[in-house]
Amino acid sequence: MSGPPRATGPRLAALAGAIHLVLDALASRLPATTPPYLLLDHSGEVLRGLVEAVGRTTVFVTVSVMAALVNGLIAALLAVAFEGFPHRRRTLAWALLALWTLAGGLMMLVYLSPPLGIAIASLAAGIPRVLAIAWVLDRVMPPPAHARRSPAGV
Repeated sequence: MSGPPRATGPRLAALAGAIHLVLDALASRLPATTPPYLLLDHSGEVLRGLVEAVGRTTVFVTVSVMAALVNGLIAALLAVAFEGFPHRRRTLAWALLALWTLAGGLMMLVYLSPPLGIAIASLAAGIPRVLAIAWVLDRVMPPPAHARRSPAGV
């Protein structure tokens, strides 16, 4: 009898999205660890006006949920794309970190103006996040093909 079924596709996306939501809730307690997309206090006047008009909590929760959905889908797509790679966990973590840094950096460049220390810390806070997501997704995916091969003669 084989073990429990391994997660693929939509389950990976849901799992990665849930991890993002939990980490958003934890990380947003300090400005330095807040994800770039939640640094709305450092946004332009128009966006700050929207946050005040709609309500800070409503906007933060909405942005966090939407970001978790998108980031979860991206993580799942990359995890499935890297499924056959010998070092897929490391490859996935590097790809997610590159996307985190690129997206967060561009967001800060275009929409946000946080102090340099907060900007760097916010981007750096993505490192443990992507490592956790890559580790969890790797653990619930089917083993790589090279790990499933039986020894010769068996």
